[in-house]
Amino acid sequence: MKRGVTLLISLMLALCLVQGVAAADFVESVADVDPASGDLAPGDQVIVHVIVKLTGSGDTTFDTDDELEAYTELEDPEWDYTILVNSQGIPKESTSRYLRLLGWDLSYPDSNEVTIDYALVGKVPDVTQTSDLTLYRLRQMDANGNIPSGGELLIERTVINPEDVDKIRDLREEQLEELSTSIDEYTALGVNVVQAGELYTQADEKIDQSKTASYSQANVLLTEAGALIEEAEGSLEDAYSAKLIDDAQVTIDAVNSDVNYFINNRSMTGDTRVTSIQNKVSLAETQMSQAKDFRDNKDYYQSRLNANEAQLTANEALTMSTELREEIGEGGLLPDFSGLGTYVIIIVAVVIIAGIGFVIYRRFNKWDELG
Repeated sequence: MKRGVTLLISLMLALCLVQGVAAADFVESVADVDPASGDLAPGDQVIVHVIVKLTGSGDTTFDTDDELEAYTELEDPEWDYTILVNSQGIPKESTSRYLRLLGWDLSYPDSNEVTIDYALVGKVPDVTQTSDLTLYRLRQMDANGNIPSGGELLIERTVINPEDVDKIRDLREEQLEELSTSIDEYTALGVNVVQAGELYTQADEKIDQSKTASYSQANVLLTEAGALIEEAEGSLEDAYSAKLIDDAQVTIDAVNSDVNYFINNRSMTGDTRVTSIQNKVSLAETQMSQAKDFRDNKDYYQSRLNANEAQLTANEALTMSTELREEIGEGGLLPDFSGLGTYVIIIVAVVIIAGIGFVIYRRFNKWDELG
């Protein structure tokens, strides 16, 4: 019994110690940044405008034990802020990175509408590497520094390190030079490089434009140039695969033309030599079909491998068909006896024997006539 009472009391104490999850006493209603988008560079001026509405905690608009802390990493910050109670308030200023408002200054009966209007102007600081910069951060914190659920508003933007931009430009110029070499090599192989050449020109123009643009704009231009170079490289790979596939198709078509000749012009259907050629060219067609599928999936390396295999197999089939044409000749007006094998030999032997017999018969008859 005592154990049961002790357990019940322990559970009640535990429940008393459990607190509900605290929620923020504000919501964002306006959050604007100028410039509105894009990366920033050291020295750029940034303007941030934020309005938050207090949502209340219990019977008041804000918890008196908490505070609102605004913060920025911008240099030389200039804050203009106003606590508006029912649209009325007195503007104030600050030049600190941190701007704190106590709960007592924000706590009003919940019948009131309380908003805080923050206007911030600052300059992007120098950075040693490209990284994210906190333009504006607003936190609700209790006496222990804890932040309730939804109690933080954060606005960040990437800041470009000028040295990184210069390094990226050097990299793009190296990539462009490599692309030029690839275009020359593929041209020598007979590959269609028209599209790759156009993309090369576009990338080159963007790299040149980046040399006189602001660092943030230069970063955008160099990113676009990188995408164009990558697209050009893909275009070359695609065009090369297409050429290998087309070349294999030419050889396959030549073999199929020979097979049609053997079957339709020389009546060699079922001839084992023709069947072997048909099997070989069928394998080449399968390999070429696989090459096309890999090309469609942009797996250009595998596409080229299969196209080369198709070409080798088709070459073997063409060699077989060429040798067979030379073996049987062009045929002329005489029917083709190739493939008849033993039957031809037997027929020829019978004709020869019959001819010899006829000659002997004539001689015997001639002797009889002479007596």
